[in-house]
Amino acid sequence: MRGRRVGLVVTTYNWPEALAVVLESAARQTRPPDRLVVADDGSGEETARVVADVLGARLRWRHVRHEDRGIRQARIKNLAVRHAEADYLIFVDHDVALHPRFVEDHLSMAGEGTFLQGKRSFLPARFTERALGGAPFSPPAPWLPGLGNRKNAVRCPALGRLLGRPRRFQTALRGCNLSMTRKDFLSVDGYDETFDAAWGREDSDICYRLFHRGVRGRNLWFAALQYHLDHPVRKNRSRDVLDEELDRLRVERRDRALNGFSRLSDEGGVVQGGAAGA
Repeated sequence: MRGRRVGLVVTTYNWPEALAVVLESAARQTRPPDRLVVADDGSGEETARVVADVLGARLRWRHVRHEDRGIRQARIKNLAVRHAEADYLIFVDHDVALHPRFVEDHLSMAGEGTFLQGKRSFLPARFTERALGGAPFSPPAPWLPGLGNRKNAVRCPALGRLLGRPRRFQTALRGCNLSMTRKDFLSVDGYDETFDAAWGREDSDICYRLFHRGVRGRNLWFAALQYHLDHPVRKNRSRDVLDEELDRLRVERRDRALNGFSRLSDEGGVVQGGAAGA
C-alpha cells in the first residue's frame, strides 16, 4: 500500500520494562510507522518516562492515556486511532517485540477489504530476562532452546503469501498482531466498549464484525514476526456475559459496534508526543 500513512498502535498497562523493549523494536523498523501511538490504559508515571526516553526524536509519536478504571482496552484503542492520523492501522500489545521488517511485511499484504492477522512465537524466560534488563533485542533463531511456536519465528514471506489465503470467517483471533485500513475500521465503527472489562474479547468482536461486513481475514504466515515476552498468564476458561454477547453478535451477524468509535467520549487524550508528533 504505497503512499499510505501507517499508524502503529501499541497498547500498554503498567509494564514499562516490557514496553521499552517493544518501542525499541518499533523504532528500528525498516519501514518506520508514520506515527506510533502508545495507547495507555491508565498506567503510572514510569510508563510516560519510558515512552519519552525510548522514542525521543526517533519517530513521530503520541502517547494517549485515560484514567485507570479497570480494563478498557477497546476504548483506549479507539482513542489511539483518533490521534493516529493514519490510513492504515497496525495494532500490537506491550508484551511482543517486533521483527525489524514487521511493518514492512504488514504493508506488503495490506489492502482494502482485507484485515491481517499475524502470528507470534514465545520467548523463553532467560531470553526475556535479558531483554527486560536492557540487553539489545535481536530476533532469536528458530532453533533457540525453549522457544515456543518456533515455526512462527521463520520468516519466508513468499511462502506466507501462498498459504495465507483470505478467509470469510475464522474464530482463532488475536489483537496483538492485527492490521486493517482505517476505512475498514470505521466501516464497523471501531472497537466496541461493550467488550471492555475483560481481556481479548474486544479483538474477537471487531474481527467478527469485519467478517460480517464482508471484509476478509488473512493470516500472515512466515511474515510480520512477533516475539512474545515470557510472563505469567492467567487463564480463565469459564464463560461469562461477554462470551454470551459474542454469541449474540454472531447470531445477529452484527457489523457495527454498539458503543464504538463514533461514540467515543472526550475523556483522556494526548499526554506527550515527539518529533513534531505532539
